[in-house]
Amino acid sequence: MKHTIGIAGCGNMGGAIYLSLKKRYPTQVLGYDPYMTSNKKIELVSSWEEFSSQADLIIVCVKPGKVVELLKRITSQKMILSVAAGISTQTIRNSLPSGSKVVRIMPNLPLLVGESAIGYYGDDELYETVEEIFQSLGHSLPLSSESLMDAVTGLSGSGPAYVFKFIQALAEGGVLSGLGYQEALDLSIQTVIGSAELLRKERKKDPQTHPEVWKNKVTSPGGTTIAGLAELEKHGFTHAVLEAVQAAARRSQELGN
Repeated sequence: MKHTIGIAGCGNMGGAIYLSLKKRYPTQVLGYDPYMTSNKKIELVSSWEEFSSQADLIIVCVKPGKVVELLKRITSQKMILSVAAGISTQTIRNSLPSGSKVVRIMPNLPLLVGESAIGYYGDDELYETVEEIFQSLGHSLPLSSESLMDAVTGLSGSGPAYVFKFIQALAEGGVLSGLGYQEALDLSIQTVIGSAELLRKERKKDPQTHPEVWKNKVTSPGGTTIAGLAELEKHGFTHAVLEAVQAAARRSQELGN
């Protein structure tokens, strides 16, 4: 990596990015946080002016309402990778010195364990740099249109919350059926991990592999699984998930307006 990378906003997401990159590029990563004065694991630059003058590539992880305010204080050309939901590339460019390059990125919380789903869009001159930076943090996907960033936000950005909710519901179903909570939770977590990993490996063999195929392999005529699936659909499971993704995507659009 030939750049000095600055992480602006070192909370959960920004902190995970900082710690991952610091291991790979120990002398090339800086941290800044407008809300945080100290952190034992993260070396913070005390002022935005010092931070933004030293870093030629800045990963913006601050709250959306803080983005424009900070970027307008930058005085020289920069490369900006923005994680802020709803803030368009044009808004970011308008806040920067002329000639600056911008890419919007939407990772999700599994970045903390190197398993993030990351969608990105912007100046394609930076795409190789984006892939280099985020390769150890998960799976990165370039998007064909910036408008799809809201869909990524609603699906994978918010998606971990849906998955955690589902895991909790599975565990509570196990408790209702007689299991202890810790047993039920362990089984629920492993069931989700194992199912996702199976589907991922099968899609590597055949990208056309459909989840429905594997759902049907678990489902036998008149069996336990079809009885459970019937209950999910009776209570609108598929519709609820579709609506959750769309609602989060709409909220992402609203944040940018």
